[in-house]
Amino acid sequence: MVQVAAVSGAHAIASVRRPELHARVEALAPDGRVDVVTPGQEAAHAPYDVIVELVGGEDCLQRVALLRSRGKVLVVGVQAGTTAPLRMFDLMLARAQLIGTTIRGRSHAEKALLAATVQTSVVPLLAQGRLRVPVDAAFPLDLFADAYARLSGPGKFGKVILLP
Repeated sequence: MVQVAAVSGAHAIASVRRPELHARVEALAPDGRVDVVTPGQEAAHAPYDVIVELVGGEDCLQRVALLRSRGKVLVVGVQAGTTAPLRMFDLMLARAQLIGTTIRGRSHAEKALLAATVQTSVVPLLAQGRLRVPVDAAFPLDLFADAYARLSGPGKFGKVILLP
């Protein structure tokens, strides 16, 4: 997400729990277009136009109060929990939008349209080297069980891939 934001001209603030990953996240976006903070420090950079919630959890919607007028919160992940209280008045004061999305629940036609959009908008940026996919680990195909263990375990940064 920070790479797409940076390539689009936005300045991103990434809230990263593990301090040892801060430099790796900063390196994803060129030209200092991302600042990495520890959770709880987001308010120092507010107000925000868009907040992308990747983890969810009990306190994720407290950030609604950090939105600029007419800002948006986009919820795309709920790994830390699927429910969160929302101070509705914060949402109303900001005239903000709360948007939830997942690929999983989309029709085949919607998934095909999304794939076509990625092909025309994102793949060229990968080919130009303006975006890159971080790889956490690579395993030979016969070690698929080890790859799955890495995939399901904590502390990843990037994709886990299988090689022929």
